[in-house]
Amino acid sequence: MRTRKDPSERLYPIRPTGMARWSVVRSIVPVWRAPAWKVVTWTALVCTLWIGASAVATAKIPASAPGPGVPRDIVFSLKHAQGKDWQARDVRIGVSGVSGAGGAEAPSAILTIAQLKLASLQETLRGVRIECPRLDLSDEAFGCRQARVAADWPVIGPQILRARIRYGRADATLDISLDGLRLAQGTAELQGTLRARAWQGGLKMSNVPPATLMQIAGALALPVAGWSAEGEVSLSVEARGSGTRLHTATIDADVSMLSAHNDRGSIASDQLAIRLRSRLQGDDRAANTIHFAAQAESGSGQVYAQPFFLDFGVHALSVQATGSFASGRSLRLDNFSWTHAGVAQAAGEARIAFGAGPPLRSMRLDLAGLRFPEAYESYLQPLLLDTNFKSMQTSGRVEGHLEVEDGVPRKIALTLDELDVGNRLGFGLAGLTGQVNWSMTRPPLAETRREVKAGGAAPPAARQQASHLQWRSGAVFGLEVGGGALAFTAGDRQFHLLRPARIPVLDGAIDLQSFRMRHTGSTGMAFLIDAQIEPMSIAALGRAFGWPEFGGRLSGKVSKLRMRDGVLTLGTILRAQVFDGMVTVADLRLEEPFGQWPRFYSNIALDGLDLESLTRAFSFGRISGRLSGGIDGLQLFNWMPVAFDARLYTPEHDRSRHRISQHAVQNIGRIGGGGAGVTAALSSGVMRFFDDFNYDRLGVSCRLQNDVCTMGGVEDRADGTYYLVKGKGLPRIDVIGSSRRVDWPRLVQQLMAVTQAEGPVVR
Repeated sequence: MRTRKDPSERLYPIRPTGMARWSVVRSIVPVWRAPAWKVVTWTALVCTLWIGASAVATAKIPASAPGPGVPRDIVFSLKHAQGKDWQARDVRIGVSGVSGAGGAEAPSAILTIAQLKLASLQETLRGVRIECPRLDLSDEAFGCRQARVAADWPVIGPQILRARIRYGRADATLDISLDGLRLAQGTAELQGTLRARAWQGGLKMSNVPPATLMQIAGALALPVAGWSAEGEVSLSVEARGSGTRLHTATIDADVSMLSAHNDRGSIASDQLAIRLRSRLQGDDRAANTIHFAAQAESGSGQVYAQPFFLDFGVHALSVQATGSFASGRSLRLDNFSWTHAGVAQAAGEARIAFGAGPPLRSMRLDLAGLRFPEAYESYLQPLLLDTNFKSMQTSGRVEGHLEVEDGVPRKIALTLDELDVGNRLGFGLAGLTGQVNWSMTRPPLAETRREVKAGGAAPPAARQQASHLQWRSGAVFGLEVGGGALAFTAGDRQFHLLRPARIPVLDGAIDLQSFRMRHTGSTGMAFLIDAQIEPMSIAALGRAFGWPEFGGRLSGKVSKLRMRDGVLTLGTILRAQVFDGMVTVADLRLEEPFGQWPRFYSNIALDGLDLESLTRAFSFGRISGRLSGGIDGLQLFNWMPVAFDARLYTPEHDRSRHRISQHAVQNIGRIGGGGAGVTAALSSGVMRFFDDFNYDRLGVSCRLQNDVCTMGGVEDRADGTYYLVKGKGLPRIDVIGSSRRVDWPRLVQQLMAVTQAEGPVVR
């Protein structure tokens, strides 16, 4: 007759050979494949093996069991055991206890594993030992409330943990908790529950060094190589889910005194404190989509992310975001905000896609306040370090709106409020206010392709919205600019002045008639300007540029001032009335005008300049008469002359009085290399009794090439010398030049010396 089996025997059958069929373990292991449980996989595995084996050993006591006080010891030994994601060597489970009629003492158990290898870990756990002083075995559940776990994981060193585990027989619920995990000077504890496919878990860490966490991450094959970090991390994680799906999770983290950097030095922090609060929720309709709400804030420490440097101790930062993340596909920010105290406040929405195409698929950004100079120092200056705008003085406020589609800006609207900008090079505007509207008039490429593919025409271009700006004062190249206003449209890379504008400059003005610009911001930038220059004082112009002050007025028409392929050209001739004569500038060309090494080319003509006014302005020594000539093929590199062919002379039909002072004679003699002879001549004989002399003609020529000036005068002499001044009448004095090749830097120094000093006067 077949006897009826005990329920416990059906759950935990024992073969006659004493080998266990680990049915309990087989029912639990598949659930551990959920990613959220990988942190406790090895503990749950070995504890389950241990409890299961202990239960098997004590599940059925034969009827012929010994009497009271008789010990029962059972030992299981496995040389090798393995599953899909784990391997164990030298497994030993020992159960001890006393049983008999009239009562039973709860058994104790010990599990040891010499080596435990998990697929998720690069290193092997050694010396695993779990002790339970009292096994809890009942018809409802079995487990251990006060287990002691010891193991050696090379990454974090030997550990001795307290554990609690319970397995419900009726509902197959597994509860496990671990505490006492030591991570350097910090601690951590874990807890989790499994019921069928549903799971719940938690992790808490306190004051754990980030270097230790990086070591653990490296052992888990996560990409943390090339980073170093110091500080403390406290973390709390609570999560619920089913199978591989996450239902809800909360993550709270506090990082303090974080000093970290990568090997390249492109990212670093110093004494940084961060507080993170986030909530996650799975999507019931989309298995791989997670909805989130997160907030991060920092009020101390510094961060460098090349090229940006932010000091949160001076300007605290708070960032908030809500949205969803589709694993491996896209990130959607339904709402985000950026509050940088005293610097900027912004909010918006965005969509980011991973894979082909531009990552930033769309963005709407509302800029509530951008304060200067803080915003310039934090966000703009790091991007301008290689330009002439790296040291700007700024103040004021900017608000605005920005839209991006398919990775390309589509619309920018900025409101400027009393914005002041300026640099040390003499560029600046004060009291800049108004509205700047820019838009991409062509539709996004993706939208155009959809319309054409559907058989329709491409969407029409958007209409540009007008912009207007006004300012109180300013400066351009050091020239004082008065208040003015501009009305214009800006779209794509185009700029168009809507109506003429008058811009005061010094004591004159520039009447801007038209201004068009194409391909703005690119190497192919081009523009065309037509303007009228109202007469402005040459003396004021000289003061602005640091030149000697002299009379005259500058005026003229600027027609077809054109920029194309990085070259600025002028289609007309500039004329300036100076020193009672006329100066004209033709064939003007300026290469790389906004670069660090501009190159300037032109031809300059002088007609009938009054020498007395000219020499008085430059303290050269008094000369009367007229001067004409030209500077052909003028080339300036970074505004310094490198080549020209210059000739200055007395006009052929000049009928004015020609007189020259002793001081001027000496200075001209120095230019031609005959300064000593001139001084000697003026110091001897009757010459010393005259302050000035008559002359017939004067002139000088210089062809500059390779820092050498090939000199000439008004007339050559038979001995190879040349006249710089050809005398007339009595007493007659001639100034003869003897040097044909003169070092240009030295000549410049001589010219500066004679124009800045009065020089001796011989009597």
